[in-house]
Amino acid sequence: MKLQNKTDEIQEKARKHLSPVMTRVTELVIEKAHGAKFWTTDGDEYIDFVSGVAVNAVGHTNEKMVEAIKKQAENLIHVGLNYGYYETAANLAEKLAHITPGNLDTVFFSNSGAEAIDGALKLAKAATGRPAIIAFEGSFHGRTLGATAITASSSKYRRYYEPILGEVYHVPYPYPSQLKNIKEEEIEEYCLNQLQKLFDLRVDPSRVAAIIIEPVMGEGGYYPAPPSFLQALRKTTEEHGILLIFDEVQTGFGRTGKMFASEHANVTPDILVLAKALSGGMPLGAIVASRELHEKWPTAGHGSTFGGNPVSCAAALANIEVIEEEKLVERSAMLGAEIVDRLQNSVGHLPDIVEVRGVGMMIGIEFDQQSSASLVPKIKSKALENGLLIMNCGVSGQTIRLMLPLNIQEDVLDKGLTILEDAISETVAGN
Repeated sequence: MKLQNKTDEIQEKARKHLSPVMTRVTELVIEKAHGAKFWTTDGDEYIDFVSGVAVNAVGHTNEKMVEAIKKQAENLIHVGLNYGYYETAANLAEKLAHITPGNLDTVFFSNSGAEAIDGALKLAKAATGRPAIIAFEGSFHGRTLGATAITASSSKYRRYYEPILGEVYHVPYPYPSQLKNIKEEEIEEYCLNQLQKLFDLRVDPSRVAAIIIEPVMGEGGYYPAPPSFLQALRKTTEEHGILLIFDEVQTGFGRTGKMFASEHANVTPDILVLAKALSGGMPLGAIVASRELHEKWPTAGHGSTFGGNPVSCAAALANIEVIEEEKLVERSAMLGAEIVDRLQNSVGHLPDIVEVRGVGMMIGIEFDQQSSASLVPKIKSKALENGLLIMNCGVSGQTIRLMLPLNIQEDVLDKGLTILEDAISETVAGN
């Protein structure tokens, strides 16, 4: 009788007892990780260009974060923020008030990005007394029912759950690949006109609580909204007393070469939603808005058992400290531009690639939508065979997205990019 090794044992348990509803990207059994690498129970080493989906901004098991987690866990793991204050939550709220733009100085902590999105929608409705929400085609905001209702990056996310949250409307995002037969120089004006058309024909702006947007589209294709578009949205919302919500769950904390993507447009939203890289791997989300706006949210109108967990807050404080001390926001801007330049030169000329683009270290390699269905899965598979984990996004999975740690070592980066370039070149050549 063959003895099971550890990998087989864990895979068997997982396949038997973990729900199959979750998309499974690999069958790897991961034992440990550090920096931009992880190792399986079989001892195989991989370079990680996914970072827990843009979560591990300072790498896996960052020393400063690990120490902060250990120290906090020895003193207080959980009590619940509604039962008393504690230092890590108070300090993190103060820190977010200092580093977020404008007058955003008050925080509600949640467990995750999707939960924070739901909370932000509730805040907007409670504060304005209005029912309607406007979001964008191609957007992804999470998988809770509220977040699912405003998500429009794929019908698969909504397929089984209608009817869901009412009075949700979608307008086009200024992403050229989504808008056929419209000249690129006319796209921004077209999208703004579609918003006005929505006001004219379907929902009076006096009924709209909030417009929510990703300043850089994440799951929908890794495409940045033009600063002028975000500025126009800000003007429109102010004209109609509508709140502007920025979903910076994936773009926050240096990912785009600014601490927050909103800074590229010099636009301060009314509500800023954060998660992912906020706490570098521990569960945490945040709804950040002005004190004035938060005071319009009636006491007991929202809550959370685990939101603002002491250990998660300690991890977040250490994570932000690393980002600031190591100047990772500035590094993201500089290194991201270098990576985009390298990839444009090495693979950008290939016939099936539409564009290599990036804002800081939020980098996308977009393939022609017709060929992406066959090419991208092969590229991912070939990269994994050679020790590199990558992920894609987009309505048709057309964009390979790079979510590197902001402090990735340059030799690891070079090796990973070389694997990626070879996988792309070989796959396109064999197509």
